[in-house]
Amino acid sequence: MKNWLIPLLIVGLGLMSLVTLASVSPELTQKQLLFFSLGGSIFWLIAHLPTQQWWRWGGWLWKTLVILLLGLAVFGRVTRGAVAWIDLGWGLRFQPSQFALLALLLSVLPQYSQMRMLTDAALLKLIILFVTPLLLILLQPDFGTGFLYAVSALPLLIWQRIPKHYWRVFGLIVLAIVVVGWTMILKPYQKLRLTSFLAGSQADQSGVGYNARQALIAVGAGQLSGRGLGHGTQSQLRFLPERQTDFIFASLAEEWGLLGSLIVLALYATLIGFLLQQATKTDQIQHGLFLLVTAVHFLSQVLVNVGMNIGLLPITGITLPLISYGGSSLLATLMLLGIAQSIILQTKQRSHLHIS
Repeated sequence: MKNWLIPLLIVGLGLMSLVTLASVSPELTQKQLLFFSLGGSIFWLIAHLPTQQWWRWGGWLWKTLVILLLGLAVFGRVTRGAVAWIDLGWGLRFQPSQFALLALLLSVLPQYSQMRMLTDAALLKLIILFVTPLLLILLQPDFGTGFLYAVSALPLLIWQRIPKHYWRVFGLIVLAIVVVGWTMILKPYQKLRLTSFLAGSQADQSGVGYNARQALIAVGAGQLSGRGLGHGTQSQLRFLPERQTDFIFASLAEEWGLLGSLIVLALYATLIGFLLQQATKTDQIQHGLFLLVTAVHFLSQVLVNVGMNIGLLPITGITLPLISYGGSSLLATLMLLGIAQSIILQTKQRSHLHIS
């Protein structure tokens, strides 16, 4: 059963995604099905490749990512307030920043997982590998993706036992990024998202607070069993913005109700718990760290997306993994899970060989 748990969870969440999209944005369902078909094939291929092959490709993947992010910074066009997408034609776009965590893990883990206390030179290289994609993502500006990348990668820095004085320097760098970001990079509408969240009920509900207000109405309207597919007023009448991406949880909650929402959250909890459990069973440090970071990535993404859909967190533009519409995020997620599946299968094989 363990061999099939991750694929089954992917199928379960994927079906919830496709059914919800067919209701609230039927014109996107065919594309999402195509993304799932492609991503599922990639997942299967990766799951049956030895992880050593991915460690060898990690450095090249990181360099390719940085080149693409630099290319966007120089030649990219603004879309939805950020220079984050490469236009592929035929109505398709590619978002390189979605692959930042994968590139970091594959380039860092083979080099640093065997060293608990780093030398100054090794620590500097680690910081460069971590910070370079982060800065390029923040400059787009895409603070949602940058935040998720930084939080997900944090277990790597904590595990390395970095000396306290370096953490103080790191804290000052983060403070400087926040100050510079607020004063020079953040757009006015992005600042208003944060200030309106802090203002709560005092925020202008017809202006910047509109999105959060409509999402909260949609979630509450679902009650216990939901209004039924195709009968959600907020999503069907398009009062709910970004109902297929950032606010798909609100769309789902309105039509599936509390029961449907709890099923989705239970699927996520099972996936995260399974990844954490398997991280403790692997006999290779880099494998355990990969599973740990993947679990933290899912936990952070789900908490932030659901939190902003129910008014507990400010709107950040972070999507719901495996459910929100989007090709780049879906492919990056399935690649992460494909490597996680490969690690789990290899661990089981080594365990059987050791027993025999």
